Amino acid sequence: MQLKIGELAKKVGLSIRTLHHYDAIGLLSPSQRTDGGARLYGRDDLIRLHRIEALKRYGYSLADIMSSLDGPLADAPLHILQRQIAELDAQALRAQRLGRHLQHLVDMIAAGSETTAIDWLDALELMDMYRKHLNDDELDTLLASGPDTVAPTDPSWTELIDEVRRAVEQSLPAESSAAQALAWRWIRQVVRMTRNNPALATRLMLMQLGEPRAQQIVGITAQMLAWIDEAFTHARCALFARHLSAAQTEEVRRRQFAATNRQAWPALVIELRTHMQAGVDPGAEPVQAIVRRWQQLFRDSFCGDDAALEARIRNALMQEPDLQLGVGLDDALLAYLHKAHLVGNDTAVPVQAAPKPSALKVAVQRAAHQLLDRPLVLDDPVALTILDAEEIQALRDNLETFRQPTSLGMRSSVVVRSRLADDVWAAAIERGVRQYVVLGAGLDTTAYRHPDAPGRLFEVDLPATQTWKQTRLREAGIAVPPSLRFVPVDFESVGLAEGLARAGFDADAPAVFSWLGVTMYLDEAAVAETLRFIAGCAKDSAVLFEYALPLSSMPTMMRIAMEQLTAQFAQRGEPWKSFFEPAALAGMLGTLGFSSSETWTPDELNRRYLANRTDGLNIGVAPTRLVLATV
Repeated sequence: MQLKIGELAKKVGLSIRTLHHYDAIGLLSPSQRTDGGARLYGRDDLIRLHRIEALKRYGYSLADIMSSLDGPLADAPLHILQRQIAELDAQALRAQRLGRHLQHLVDMIAAGSETTAIDWLDALELMDMYRKHLNDDELDTLLASGPDTVAPTDPSWTELIDEVRRAVEQSLPAESSAAQALAWRWIRQVVRMTRNNPALATRLMLMQLGEPRAQQIVGITAQMLAWIDEAFTHARCALFARHLSAAQTEEVRRRQFAATNRQAWPALVIELRTHMQAGVDPGAEPVQAIVRRWQQLFRDSFCGDDAALEARIRNALMQEPDLQLGVGLDDALLAYLHKAHLVGNDTAVPVQAAPKPSALKVAVQRAAHQLLDRPLVLDDPVALTILDAEEIQALRDNLETFRQPTSLGMRSSVVVRSRLADDVWAAAIERGVRQYVVLGAGLDTTAYRHPDAPGRLFEVDLPATQTWKQTRLREAGIAVPPSLRFVPVDFESVGLAEGLARAGFDADAPAVFSWLGVTMYLDEAAVAETLRFIAGCAKDSAVLFEYALPLSSMPTMMRIAMEQLTAQFAQRGEPWKSFFEPAALAGMLGTLGFSSSETWTPDELNRRYLANRTDGLNIGVAPTRLVLATV
């Protein structure tokens, strides 16, 4: 079979020009020619042409067809097929996106009343600006629909734009409560409309500022954006004012209104969020570099080098959820930031350094208090001595780390609870109580700070921990007072009564128990059993103990911080096991037989022990509470 080019074109339904082009590019050349040079196509040529046309129908390019038919690699056809599938998928996605864009145009034109419906040419022009300023993913996000988002055509958004426009036209003061209310609504709408995407929010704002037609079509002007920014800053300052003095509030206001500080935050949030979404480890240097810049910008924006103001600011951030409101800020980012901060400012001791890492961590904080904080809340000359030389050196080499907010907050709680325990014991001595029991003593230094206190003091702890402590006392040359008794007890095996009896505890005489930083490491049954024993002691006995609040009841920032801290404790072999609601615990204490109980809030403890300080010591939204239960 030999076909001339015209015959072949008619047989397969192609033009002669197409066959000439195939020949010119080497895709299909005739196997023979006549003496006069005319093309003659044989059976194999016809088969090749059918294959070419089949591949074309599947969307192959002529270059891919040639590579598939003539390529040297055996897997070239498979590769081309896979690539073609990907291209078809991409075409389908583009078609879907185009459909959504067209539907959005329909919605924009149809929205509102006859007087507010947008002209279709304006809608088309606005869509073109969106496509110019946003990438495909951002445009999909903007045009997405769902219960958790707000479309740019949503009546609630267009109505809010109109409200803000009228407020600006009427010169409503940005510091007024009405302006602040508008600002809160605006930021919440932007968060929903952008699905909390800070890059998208930034691009939309730049479009509004840079495209005069966008301002005319959407109705958002540069003046309106500036007014909203000012009103939102006033709204934030009003929340901070609830937790600050007048002078502190004015300092924060001055820093918040510094334009350079306000403009730096969005870019930093975008940068950190990009690393989080890419799965970069929080301890990686690029993330740590962002955290350092974040910390500096935080100081520039709020407190400078004023440690006391910084403590108040962080406390406000913990207690006021709206202060975390901003595009790009959510629980996931805050958790990532906090984890990165913990990695970069870890004051933890190695797990192998002690049977109970938490005991050593607390001892190091008491020692840091002696070196860093004035006036002393807890005067503890033994705090440094009980550490070994390596730990003391590590503390002195890293003192700046102990000035970090996380360390300051922990140290505030540690020294205040120890000071409160001292005061409770002193008051008991005044009443004639002569027995003092420290449960879960760890490296507690009470007995060595008060060697001449009347009566007997009992230190109760795990056998391994007591052996470790006694070794430290001998190595440090710290004398054990004659009044002190060591009582090795494993709380969860319920050996407290027997252990105390063996050490000479008088069950018929009142005693004060100190139980700090321990209950959260025990299960609820073990906690209840210990409290039941104390409730059965002689009248006028009492226990000062600390318990953990349920993580779910904490404000967002504190919950995030505590979830990560407790995860660290668990990794180091000391998981938190028990949590108590205050009301439920009060009921349990009454049921067990305690006649009364007193609880101190963080604010009450701050007023009692940390008032008017300038070093940043302050108990913020603490995850624990201190209770004095009396028999």
